[in-house]
Amino acid sequence: MKLQNEMFTIVGGDADHVKIALNANHQIYQAHFPGNPITPGVCIVQIIGELLSGRVNRPLALSKITNLKFNATISPIDNPEVEVVFTSVEDTGEACIAKGAIMDGETAMTKFSLVFI
Repeated sequence: MKLQNEMFTIVGGDADHVKIALNANHQIYQAHFPGNPITPGVCIVQIIGELLSGRVNRPLALSKITNLKFNATISPIDNPEVEVVFTSVEDTGEACIAKGAIMDGETAMTKFSLVFI
């Protein structure tokens, strides 16, 4: 399921700092959780993958989670815009290794080190 332009939209930034807006009316938030929407971890990984796929101009699929820490919940109400910061992207042509964080101001909401193929 593609989430870009439905659950989130890119509203600014560059390849290393992508500012996104979350759509609080998306159906995922109606189920997770009604009245207190929180972005599911699987959606956070999907968002990172879609942004990375756009960056390297090819479809990618998650291969390995090296490190993934959810330091704070990401709510489309409390955090309607967040920034996906890629601190390192290594594209070998076969695999794409991405490290970074999802930030709300100075707060690291999620830290990640993921491998996509």
